[in-house]
Amino acid sequence: MSDNNLTIATKDLSQTLDIQQITPEYFIAHYPEFIQRVIAKGNPSSDTMRHYCNQIDFFIRWCLANQRNPLALNEYQLLMYREFLLNRQYKAESIKVMLIAVRAFYAAARKLELIRVNPAAEVEAPTASSSSDALLHFYTPQQMNEIVHVFDEDKDPFTRYRNKLILFLMGVEGLRNIEVHRACVEDVNWEARAIMIRGKGHKGRLEPIYPCDETFAVLEEYLKAIPTDREIKKDGVLTPLILSSSNRNLLGRISRNGLRSIMNKALDACDLKHPGYSCHVFRHSCGTNLYHETKDLRLVQDVLRHRDPKITARYAHVADRLDKRYTSKLVPHD
Repeated sequence: MSDNNLTIATKDLSQTLDIQQITPEYFIAHYPEFIQRVIAKGNPSSDTMRHYCNQIDFFIRWCLANQRNPLALNEYQLLMYREFLLNRQYKAESIKVMLIAVRAFYAAARKLELIRVNPAAEVEAPTASSSSDALLHFYTPQQMNEIVHVFDEDKDPFTRYRNKLILFLMGVEGLRNIEVHRACVEDVNWEARAIMIRGKGHKGRLEPIYPCDETFAVLEEYLKAIPTDREIKKDGVLTPLILSSSNRNLLGRISRNGLRSIMNKALDACDLKHPGYSCHVFRHSCGTNLYHETKDLRLVQDVLRHRDPKITARYAHVADRLDKRYTSKLVPHD
């Protein structure tokens, strides 16, 4: 059953149930039909719902593995769950996202009067490292070339150019994972040599980027290499740009996890995968390398589409730290 059909089915089912009929067992088994009313102002996208459900499913599995009823946990036991995530070496940012989903789970249960208080309300994620420290994670142009070479070895032109295009969109044009995921063929303006980007957020505001010639060249090769023996799976009236090559979703819109998997395999192949690195490191790489080359913060702000120049200014601080680090290696120590 598709996500849309599942949402419709659960809405229809919930309308036939009186609140007094909803038991804790029923809530745990059917929580998606209830949490959709407490996240994203009651109007979550299918991608947002999928994300929340993945985190909540993970939490419920942890509860069951430890023989605990999710709706019977107290705050101290939620702290134990946070400790479990820390021991699994999840990043602070990831733990924050996972706890937000758990809070939504309990918020829905509280509105149904299945619990009196939200036990996760005061459970906070550990303090994340500073933004500047996070930005120190990036790939140099030489390392980006190594990753491209991994894709060059793929004999299938469809996956070869698709994967190269993903890298160019993230590492050269500075797109986020979700922006690559949402991209559509109809967003490409060939005359203006522009691509309309569907930004982050539920609705995803449209704003143009003007890719370099190399990115457009890879895009053209990719579109020519898409197999023609099967139809592309439309997303409503739109045609997904980045297509899946998996048997389960062949020529459908690639998932965000699919994008991560492609990039992680390439990084492993050239020994550039490091703990804590995600697809966002390619966006950081774009900003860092562009500033290093131009020393133009306004240009970096335009390319990364930052609304707040203070966010872009971090790249100058990072560059200064990197320059100092490089200089210290050249200065002989007594």
